[in-house]
Amino acid sequence: MTLILSDEDVGTALSMEKCIEALEEAYRDLGKVTAVSPGRRDCFLASTRPNTYYSFKTIDGGLERLQVYVQRVDSDLISYQAVNGTARRVKVPAAPGNRYVGLVYLYSTETLELLAIMNDGHLQRMRVAGTTGVAAKYLAREDARTLALLGSGWQAETAAWALATVRKLVTIRVCSPNLENRQSLAKKLGETLPCETIAVDAPGKAVEGADIVATATNSQGPVVFGKWISQGMHLTCITPLEFDEEAWRRSDRVIVSSFDRDYQSYKSRHESLVGIRSDQDKRSVELDYGKKYGNKIASLTDLLLGEATGRRSASELTLFHKGVGLGIEFASVGKVVYDRARQLGLGKEIPTEWFTQTSHP
Repeated sequence: MTLILSDEDVGTALSMEKCIEALEEAYRDLGKVTAVSPGRRDCFLASTRPNTYYSFKTIDGGLERLQVYVQRVDSDLISYQAVNGTARRVKVPAAPGNRYVGLVYLYSTETLELLAIMNDGHLQRMRVAGTTGVAAKYLAREDARTLALLGSGWQAETAAWALATVRKLVTIRVCSPNLENRQSLAKKLGETLPCETIAVDAPGKAVEGADIVATATNSQGPVVFGKWISQGMHLTCITPLEFDEEAWRRSDRVIVSSFDRDYQSYKSRHESLVGIRSDQDKRSVELDYGKKYGNKIASLTDLLLGEATGRRSASELTLFHKGVGLGIEFASVGKVVYDRARQLGLGKEIPTEWFTQTSHP
């Protein structure tokens, strides 16, 4: 039987501890070449809705150790909105009922069958945050206690969970342009984590004296500047644009999750798509930084396998860039969700035969 799992089911089945553990092993598998993780593909079409465009995204990958292969697909409507003069990329809940469409298909490489279909919302934010947690485990100072969290959305919350899992945080400073949002997240984190949580109105104030600086925003420009940071900090970002170039230049050690992964982007020739910024454009920034600072950049896989050095002293400044997602992240975490959901009796079952055939494909 094929298991159908909602976002709520995924949230019940997946802990941050298990998520981080699964991701660390998956990145080791990638380095041992017992996993495959092809590049992401994005396709863009014009939309009839004003100031928006359609995006279809696919990511896939598999792990021999877990005997699974996964495909993650997103059917999105995207708009750009200015916040405090900075463009922000916003997904529009355009599906019926003001909903989003994101799915993860988990296959068995032994029986070929479709094991599960699950919503990707919660799994998505957990695997992004979990990967930053893996990196922080090896790069942040052991005595790191204060986190500056730039962002107050769905991804920022799980970033705090992950970093609190690998370090004994005492204080979390939440900063974002929206007063209500940052106060709400600070309150929520204070109720779920054993930390003092503070809503801060200025990013420079949040960063000052912090041990870890994490960005989890949809900003298309820098939210943290190199002039604010100091030695001994660990910096972690989701896109290379969230830290300015000075922060990259000043960092002694830079680790990236997917710097050299292939990435394909396709656009129709409609005039409305001429000026849009896709993650392909962000990757051009990655490649530029790679040329300039390549002597201090290494992959997360190399770090975990001991082929690259991490933090060498308490005074070093380290930076982790999450970058474009990998299929192995969804495969490893998706398998954790599937196994745990089976144990707990979560989800709904439908006949696997609906997804198989007797005719030759």
